[in-house]
Formats: sequence, structure tokens, C-alpha cells
Amino acid sequence: MFKPVYKALEKEISGTIALGHVAEIAKHHRIQASPGIRVACNYAVEKLKEYGLEAELHSYPANDRDYDWTSLRFREWSCRDAWLRLVEPAKEERYLARYQEEKIHIIQRSIATPEDGVIAEVVVPANKGEEPEDYDGLDVKGKMVLTNGDVHRVHQLAVEDRGAVGIVFDGMFVRPPNLYEGELDDALKYTSYWWTPTEKPGFGFVVTPRTGRWLRRLVKKSKEPVKVHGYVDAELYEGYLDNAVATIPGESDEEVIVIAHICHPQPSANDNASGCGAVMEAARVLNKLIGEGKLTKPRRTIRFTLVPEMSGTYSYLVEREDDIPKMVAAINLDMVGEDQDKTGSVLVLHKTPDSYPSYVNAVAEAIFEEAQKEFSSIGGNLIMATYRHAVGEFSGGSDHYIYTDPTVGVGCPMLIQWPDKFYHTSADTVDKVSPHSLAKVALIAGTYAYFLACAGEKEAPWIASQVAAREKQAIIKTVQETLDKVATFDIDPRKVDEQRDWLKEKLEFDADVAIEAIKSIKRLAPGRDDTVQPLTSEMMSFVKEEYGHAVKVMEELAEEQGIKELPDFEPEAKPKPEGADKVPVRLYRGPLSNRPWVRKLSREDQEAFRALNKKHGYEFGGPVTYALYWTDGARSISEISKMIKLEIGLTNLEYLVEIYRYLQKMGVIELRDR
Repeated sequence: MFKPVYKALEKEISGTIALGHVAEIAKHHRIQASPGIRVACNYAVEKLKEYGLEAELHSYPANDRDYDWTSLRFREWSCRDAWLRLVEPAKEERYLARYQEEKIHIIQRSIATPEDGVIAEVVVPANKGEEPEDYDGLDVKGKMVLTNGDVHRVHQLAVEDRGAVGIVFDGMFVRPPNLYEGELDDALKYTSYWWTPTEKPGFGFVVTPRTGRWLRRLVKKSKEPVKVHGYVDAELYEGYLDNAVATIPGESDEEVIVIAHICHPQPSANDNASGCGAVMEAARVLNKLIGEGKLTKPRRTIRFTLVPEMSGTYSYLVEREDDIPKMVAAINLDMVGEDQDKTGSVLVLHKTPDSYPSYVNAVAEAIFEEAQKEFSSIGGNLIMATYRHAVGEFSGGSDHYIYTDPTVGVGCPMLIQWPDKFYHTSADTVDKVSPHSLAKVALIAGTYAYFLACAGEKEAPWIASQVAAREKQAIIKTVQETLDKVATFDIDPRKVDEQRDWLKEKLEFDADVAIEAIKSIKRLAPGRDDTVQPLTSEMMSFVKEEYGHAVKVMEELAEEQGIKELPDFEPEAKPKPEGADKVPVRLYRGPLSNRPWVRKLSREDQEAFRALNKKHGYEFGGPVTYALYWTDGARSISEISKMIKLEIGLTNLEYLVEIYRYLQKMGVIELRDR
């Protein structure tokens, strides 16, 4: 159904034109709510106007007071200059960091030093400086703290609590096998402060890992204090957060949204000037073909939003909250332009979560597969891609996770290249961007947006069949993976029985998800009950047959090992932690932008909250995103935990009970009795 659109776009889309946009956007220092991102947004607006689209800048007050749902509108930030120079020992005098050389040499949102700067001794806490005991026996008052730890945590402990004047950060990612320690010794890691109203802002500098190691050795061996002279000319002030928004009008008031975030420090080419370049090229070509009559005017409006990551999407959706029910689909392009040979990346299509099943996954996957048909095997009978690619389950971390939150309810898959060796570093430069990748993603996204902007009753049966077929494939995969596990047992009847019970529960869950995905087609074609009903009935029968097949194979495997009949064991009863039967109710729309809310806790609770995450090994909240997606005001915490287990294969009820208590203290959740 989409292939004529795909072919029309394929003839017109230019990766080279998209690369030109990437190069232009990458010139600007695009910190969220800053003059640099405003210039980049205005460039996009003017260029899209040149292409004939309706385009405008959307601006929102950035004042450290207002919230978009749970997202704080932090103040605008501007930096004119900054540098850090080693001044003692005099024989080692040199610049360690200069903003005019690399904008990432400063911790973003640093505030100004006194007019003449600050001269201070450099000290190194134990470990990363993230725990109070790391400062035992170390006087940091009036000094600069050298760390590779979390800069907000170090700022709290060293600057706010102990009187240090600032921070020098020398950390870098290590992500084997994509990135090994030492590979980016001469690069800088993008590091930022995200101030909340309860914090006392400060300043800090970023140096390369190589420079950091040298400075650490100097501090350790020097007989005299090692001192630096730091200077920052910057300010935080009430300003604006800006989005660039362009429109191809449709015949109705329904919409399809194409998103890319335009923020991050100069150059940040792949992340995410590349997404913006691909969006702009898709917009150019769609508008051109519609204007030439090669494509008809779409039924639904197509909007292209270039936003500060997540904060811009929160603001845009709050601004247009009444219009959200008219948004039938979206797609997010994040880090899509990678030269895979240089970055080591894979082009991945991430689907929506099981808590929000949608037809968009099947449509996106079908187009994604079409884009892989680049050449044939030597025998001429196999079509394959010249690039690495994969389809993945839901993954958060970018704008799509706001749209696809069930309280927002706009199906939004994401296209991303991951992992990228140079992600969030000064080495994310334009030479790592591939015109081929840009063209491929612009083609996929443009086809997806236009096809869904036009789809209706006529297209519904094809979309429904795609959804059903792909959900069946996923169910077959689950069955086979379970049988693979059973085949490895030697043979333990209890383990087999556990897998049999698990599979029954899992397939019932998967059937519910599949049926909801099929039903979601009515968002495009409300009158197609005649299509939806037979497929939902067929799905239930299919799941029943697959389960019966799996049980038969399990019994045969057991019989081969002398077990004539599998016993039915009673599952082991595990006591639930106190509070597991409480029903959490979300008080805000959209996913939780948690940092300002954590800072609303008492200091004692902040420390306990941090200790809880550390105890369970969750650096970024673990299953909290999934949990909040399943929080519908009817399920208890234990029921939510069960849904998470069925979705991703693991959960942690003890942790969730505690987390919900803290979320209630933050004021974003209310816990009720059943």
C-alpha cells in the first residue's frame, strides 16, 4: 500500500541536501533555552519556508518557575567565554580548557565567576566524590574539585555542603565492545548542570581524560599546591525555550507528527543535527511532490517539530493539549545519520511499549524492511541491505517516550543509530555523518508520515493484516524461546512446569497486546469493525493453538527422559511487601521528568532515595518508566509489577513499592486503597 509513495520519495530524496542542513545546524551551540538553539531553530524555519512549507518559531517562557506537566521550564543560559589555566607550579603553566576552542570545555549552564576569575587549589576526592565518605580528611573549602563522577552529586557534596568553589570534570564513556577505555582520551564528554529552584548554581570545566590523568598525577606528586585560574562569563536569566514547527496542511484537523531534537552542544552532528537534517529533507520532498501533483494533498496534516529534547516536546504538547486526540501517529528521529563504519552503530527501529499497543509498529516495520532491499545475492534471489539494522522493543530516553505514554496516547516509534562511539562527546563531528544514512531515514520517515496521513477505510485491512501477522511472529518467537529453555533442562519437572505456567500467562498477555494493537486501527478507520473483529477472534485461536503445541513438545521432551506425565506443581507462594496492594494514581500527564521533583524531597529523603536506587543497581530509575506507563489508577503496585515482568521478563516488586512511596512524597503520585 505504501510502496508507490516510497518509490516517489526515493527518486527525490537527497542525503547530500540533508547533510548540508546537518553541517549548518552543527555550527551552533544548541543548549536547550539558549541563543544558539534559537539561531538553529530560525535557520530551520527560514529554510523550510523557502521550501514552501508553513513554518514558525514557537517560544515558551523559560523562567525556572513554570512546569509543562512535570517538566520544569529551566532558565535560558548564555555563555560568552570561559577558560581554565594551570598557574602553579609555574613551570607547568598551560591552558586546560578553553570555551573558544570547544564549547564542551565548560559544564553547560555554569554561572559566571567573579570578574577576574577564581584562583584555587585543585583537590581530588576519593573514588568519584559521589559519597560523603569520599571527602573524609579532605578540605575542599575554597578549592576546585577534580572528579569523573556525577557533576550534580559532586556539586551538592563538594560545593553546596563543603564550600568548594567549582568542579573540574575529566570523565568519559566506556561501552565495550563499541567503545573501550582510552579510545577517546583526547575528546571531551558533554556534561551539563540542570539546575532546579532549590539549588545554588555554580560553575565547572571539562577536560579530556588524558589531561585529567596528567592533572591527577601532578596533584599527587607535587610538593606544592596545584592551582588553576578559572574564568566564566555566562548568565542564567528569564528567557525562552524555542521549537521550530513546520506544517503540510491536510484536509482534516487530524495530524501526523515527525519529531527530531535540535539541541546539544556544538557540534553534536549525529546527535541530533542528523535527525533534523533528515526531517527537513523529508519535509522538502513531501511538500515538493504534493505541490507538483505527484502526491495528493494528505487527508491529515503533517507537522514537523524540531525541539529541545523532551523539554520542547513537553511544551509543545501542553501548548496544544486539546489537539492531542487528533494526533493519530508520530515518529521520532534521533541520531540517525551515522557513518556506521566510523561510529560502530546499528540503525534500530524501536517500537511502542506493550502498555500502549499500536498499529504504528507494523507500518513502520514494513517500511523499514522495504528500505533494506538494496541489492541481491550472487544468485540474484535474495535482497539485502548494505547497512546494519535491527528492530527493537520499546526504549525510552527521547521525545517518543512522551508521545507514547498512555496518558498522552500517540503511537510513536523511534529510529536511532546505536551504539555510537562518539555519542555526547566533542568527537561527534560532521565527518561522522553519512549521506546514505540520512537519505535512508528521511525516506522511511517521509513514507511513514505521508502514508499514515492518508490512510483510512481503504488501507485498514492491509494495516490490520500487517499487525496481526507481526504479532503472530512475535508470539511464535516467544514459544520457541521457551521451548529452547525447556530443552536445556536435564529434566527437572518443576522447572518445566514453571515454564509451562509462565508461557500460558505470557501468551495470554501477548494476545491482549496483539488484540489492542489490531483494535487501534480504528484510530484511522473507525468504521472497520468488519476487519477488526475476525482478526481478534483469529488471534485468540492462534494463541490457544500455539500454547497447545508448546505443551505437547514439553511433554515429548520429558517423555524422552523417562517422565511419563508432567506433574502440576503448586507455585511457591511469596509474601508481598507491605504496600504492594496500594493503587497508585498519576496526578500529571506524560512521563515523569523527575529531577526537580526529587529535589523537592527533604535532604534526608533525597539521600534515602539515592541509596534505594544504588541498592538495587538502578542508575536511571530501572523499571520506573514501565511502571508509570502501567499506572492507570486501577492496578495495584503488585499488578503493575506483574505487567512489567510480562513485558520485559523481569521486575522488582520490593523496589517498586518503595519508589511509589517516594513518588507520593514528591507529589506526582497518590496512593489509594483498593
